[in-house]
Amino acid sequence: MVISSEERAAVVEWIGEAAHPLGSAGPLGPVGDLRPVLGMLGDRVSVVGYGSGTRGAHEVFALQARLARLLVGEAGFRVIAFDQDWTLGVALDTFARTGVGDPVALLGSAEPFSRTEEVLALVEWVRAFNEGHPRDPVRLVGVSPHAVGEPAYDAVARHVREAAPERLDALESHYAELRPGEDVAAHTRRFRGLPDRRVWLDRARAAHALVAGLPGERDGHAWAAHAARVIVQFHELHDHDDDPLDPHNMAFFERSFAENLLWWHRHTGHRALFWSSSSHTSNGRGRAISFPPNPVRALPNAGSHLRDRLGRGYASIGMTFGQGELATYADSPPHRVPPAAPPLAEAVLGSGGLGDYLLDLAAGSPPRPVAEWLRRTVTLRAIGPRYDPDNDTAHHMTGGSLAEWFDIVVHQQRVTAARALRSGRR
Repeated sequence: MVISSEERAAVVEWIGEAAHPLGSAGPLGPVGDLRPVLGMLGDRVSVVGYGSGTRGAHEVFALQARLARLLVGEAGFRVIAFDQDWTLGVALDTFARTGVGDPVALLGSAEPFSRTEEVLALVEWVRAFNEGHPRDPVRLVGVSPHAVGEPAYDAVARHVREAAPERLDALESHYAELRPGEDVAAHTRRFRGLPDRRVWLDRARAAHALVAGLPGERDGHAWAAHAARVIVQFHELHDHDDDPLDPHNMAFFERSFAENLLWWHRHTGHRALFWSSSSHTSNGRGRAISFPPNPVRALPNAGSHLRDRLGRGYASIGMTFGQGELATYADSPPHRVPPAAPPLAEAVLGSGGLGDYLLDLAAGSPPRPVAEWLRRTVTLRAIGPRYDPDNDTAHHMTGGSLAEWFDIVVHQQRVTAARALRSGRR
């Protein structure tokens, strides 16, 4: 983003006047400095997505945890959704509601970016909250279909056994070869190596149709039907040949994140929080990610699908940072992150002696130079599994403006590496 010295001065002055100072605290620290967010969101917002351009910074994770605690405790949010696998989400939710399970072991099987002490602190806080609110619990949700395990199949079969036992043999014949067993990764490779993947995909769809067609008034019908739908999503996701422009089928991932989160929100009626990265949570219809050496491709992300479905009922909080250290994954060695330099917008957001702050992008009418800057195509940090600090600006997200992507921006000047999860703590 090219910005003149006059524009920069105007933006920095506006931020200094409009922003709310942000304190520094761990994931279980006080939330008073975050309360302006409640007024920024108001009552109209039913789903909030938030994330940063890194998954490896302690301060970012701690801020996400504190915001979750604020929205649960003071705004009635009762769903926290992660971009983790659906069946892992079910296990974490069981622990949060009942205390059954080991959260350290569960997070140890999560995607690397959630294997952190900060995420564990939130999960344990949710468990403590639910012990005090047994009739009004917070639910933990996984919205990704990438590694759907046996519990999803078991849930579907259990419901059919209770609701329509005469259909159980038909269901199990559909699922006979589809069940992944203990090793979901090996099962995924087996499915991708089939000469005709369509056979298994058709069986997953037939199983979903069977369950969806059962009488819907029984308890658990909707949950079983959606578990069957997530099994279909798993096969749709991996029925994907290598595409140099989208090697991981991210377009499908983004749609699935939104679909599964919306299902939870609408089925329960609860306000929901989508804990992810800004690449997924921003309202990024044309959002493009540069993760060298991967090719850059623009595609609609989950946040844009949520905005399409919910309108202003979906709010996006963007979390940015200036410099410091981070681990690309929590258990990897930390990287030095240099001070943000142009064309990164963080070079402006963190200039002029500004501290850490919250900024409502939808409030008031900023001066014309500021409004024009907010509407201009922007470049923000997006640091993935591979990162070269000597080529910092090459790791970025672009394809939209700050005003399009975010309703609220939270900027932190300096970060340190996230704390890797320590096994054997319990």
